Amino acid sequence: MKKIILTLVCLLWAIPALCADPAIDFMDKLAKEIIEEGVLATKTNEEREAFFYEKFTTNLDLKNIAKQVLGVYWKKASEQEKQDFIEAFTQLTTKTWTDRFGMYQGQNIIFQGTRNASQKNQILVDSKIDGNPPVEVTWRLRQKDGSYKVLDIVIEGVTMVISYQKEYTAFLQQHQGSVQDLIDELNGKINAFKYSEKK
Repeated sequence: MKKIILTLVCLLWAIPALCADPAIDFMDKLAKEIIEEGVLATKTNEEREAFFYEKFTTNLDLKNIAKQVLGVYWKKASEQEKQDFIEAFTQLTTKTWTDRFGMYQGQNIIFQGTRNASQKNQILVDSKIDGNPPVEVTWRLRQKDGSYKVLDIVIEGVTMVISYQKEYTAFLQQHQGSVQDLIDELNGKINAFKYSEKK
């Protein structure tokens, strides 16, 4: 009976405190922090990068993302290589996204709802970034002990994880499956990275 009453309240009055979806709350809070503290705040590239690194390591399930990105090569890697790959991947991804967020032009992100994923303890959060045309973005989250971590970002049907997996698999196939060679390649890109100049 209580559940029926709560549903009616949500439909008729849409009281946020009662009807809030915890997965959407998580993503909405994270998005606001990124925009307000990481994008709009006056920061140097180095300060902004440190901010995003903290957000990524706190809110992304980096070990599971790394396992998916490396695919069959994850099991072949040593424990040290796994740790080094996660760190290099995180650093390069942080720099890349810090640079992309530097091009932010005031677009809004609207969270539209959630769907159950096919995998256990995972949920999909659908959103839209306004623009002409708008961009559809789906966030794949893992739920554990009442908290959430981001597992993947799907932009217009293209998943971040699969895109990285294809790129890195192609590299590994050309380098006899050497994860160390891939780590060295990522570290080389990190050392050579330059931020785009704002127009």
